[in-house]
This record gives sequence, C-alpha cells and structure tokens, in this order.
Amino acid sequence: MGEVLGVGVTHYPPLMGPPGSYANILRRVLTSPLLSEDKKNPENWPDAMRKEFAEEGALAERHQAQMVANFRKVREAIDDFGPDAVIVFGDDQYENFKEDIVPPFCVFIHDRMESAPFSGGAGNVWEEPADTLFVHQGNRSLAQRIATQLIERGFPISFSYSNSHFAEEHGSSMLTHAFLNALLYLDWDRKGFDYPIIPIQVNCYGEDVISSKGGSGHLDPDTQDPYFRELKSPPGPTPASCFQLGEKVREVLDDTPGRFVVMASSGWSHAFLCAENDWLYPDVETDRERVEELRVGQHRKWANLTNAEITEAGDQEFKNWICLAGAMHDRKAVIIDYMETYIFNSNKCFAIFPSA
Repeated sequence: MGEVLGVGVTHYPPLMGPPGSYANILRRVLTSPLLSEDKKNPENWPDAMRKEFAEEGALAERHQAQMVANFRKVREAIDDFGPDAVIVFGDDQYENFKEDIVPPFCVFIHDRMESAPFSGGAGNVWEEPADTLFVHQGNRSLAQRIATQLIERGFPISFSYSNSHFAEEHGSSMLTHAFLNALLYLDWDRKGFDYPIIPIQVNCYGEDVISSKGGSGHLDPDTQDPYFRELKSPPGPTPASCFQLGEKVREVLDDTPGRFVVMASSGWSHAFLCAENDWLYPDVETDRERVEELRVGQHRKWANLTNAEITEAGDQEFKNWICLAGAMHDRKAVIIDYMETYIFNSNKCFAIFPSA
C-alpha cells in the first residue's frame, strides 16, 4: 500500500559556518598527544592530503558549493515525490544516549520538534539571528505505528517521547545534530521543510559512545573518565541488525497507506575515528569499495560487515546508511555524488533510491 523513496545525505561539515572552518577537526587532531611528531608534519602526509591542505581555502569554497548543489538535487527529488512523512536514520553522539541508558536504536515519537541551533552564539551562513527557532512537524501516530509494528514483527525497538538530555542541555532543542543539520541543509534556500519527521536514533559509536562522549574525546585521553576509558562500553548494533531494522521499517511502510521517504543522514569514514590513518584522514580505500557496491546494487553485502571492520575504517556513522540499505534492499541507487576528502574529516555520498 505504501510508496517509499530512499535518500542518503551527509550532515557534516557544519554548513552553517564559514568554509574556513571545515578543516578544524584536522587542526584539532594535530594537537592530540596521540599523534607522533612526524605525523604533525605535512611533509609526512599522503601526497593527495598535502595538495588539499595547500589549497584549503579555494577547496573549501568548492566543497561547500558542491554539497549545496547535491542537497538541492535531493530536495528536488523529495518535493517531486511529495511524502506524507520522512523517516530519518541518524546517529546519536552522546546527545541522548548517555550513561543512564544506551539503546542500539530508538524511535523518537513527537508531533512537534523545536530547535535553536544558533543559540550558542556561533554565526551561520544564512546570517539568521541567534534566537532563530526552527519548528519541524512530527507524526506521533505513524511513529507509534512503526515502533509497535517493529516490536510485533520480532524486532524489539526502544522508543522515546522526550529527548530529555539534549533538551535540558541545549535550551529545549529537540532534534540532535544528525537530524537537524540534514533538514537545515535540505532547506538551504529557506522555503521551509514541512514534511513530518520521524527520527530513528542509532548508536553508531558503540564502545566509544561514553568514553569519547560520542566524538573526539579519545584524542585527548587526559580528559576521559578513566573508568570508561579502561572499560569499554558494550558494542553498538551490528551491521546485520542495522540492515534488518531497515528491512523491517520497509515492511511496515509497505503495509501502511501513504508516501514515505526513508533517509540516512551521515558522512562515511571519519578521519578522527580512523586510527589506522593516525586520525588524520578518512579510509578512502574502504569507502571506494562501499560506493562501488552501492553503484552496482550490491549494498546487501553491507549486512555481512562486522563491527570490527566498521571501527577499523572509521565508518561508525555508515551504520545509518546500512539501515537505509536494508530498507532499499530490493532497489538500485542513483548516486548523485560521491565526495572524497583528506582534510575535511569525512567522505560523503548523496544518493536516491527511486520509488518502485
């Protein structure tokens, strides 16, 4: 009964800031005590990375323009499809998944989500006031149906009616960055994004979600809680379970009248998570394998990846795309763009899975 469109986007770099900030994570890595002195010297970096760093300013401008163009193409596809709701897989980076409870997945059930992303005082590319409030509609009944049906169909899922931690710490903002950033970028031209949103949060960071606080805390061990640094948290969901979740969500939507978008929001390999590259640049080789599998319709293979392989490649957030792959297991993607980078933290893919 339901018609489903699949899309995949990134939510990094923070496009609300100037392009000159895009290599800030690299500069953060260069101050880490984990990085050897020889690796802090650009002369010891890969040739492609040295070239990018030398051209950082102009490259950042092109990088932003390319991403904006890609977001506009995805937005056009969403508008042409005219969905009744958009279901989004996004990572929670120690925003709501904290010491009190860390589920593998969580459906956020709400009818109205308010967010104030500029309230911290940082500027933004749209030059919007710091108190700008963004309101995104939810669909409580559909979100409850998805959670209920997942449980009834043998996939026990967590659900929440309140993003309590994040709301308390960020002025009652409800949407965390993986969801809000993607929605703001899809609305780059500020015509509004009025489609109801159903966020499904994914514990992509697994063993490090507490010790590194879902980010780059591992780069400065002295700031980490010794207890959580020495005692790794249990792992996040396996790629197989991410794929299965996507499949089950698709089953529910297929049995639900309406038109639905299923979206993954994340970059692929992240430099600051890629220990094999000294946290300096992403795992380009592995991401090339993934994008080729996507190109030829072999994304079913992603269910066979292991958590160890994901971690080694710094591809933790790629799990959101594995959820999407499960939902789109029977379709071939149209790749809008695949963007590699050595200095802007993460490789990025934009793709559409046309509705049947």
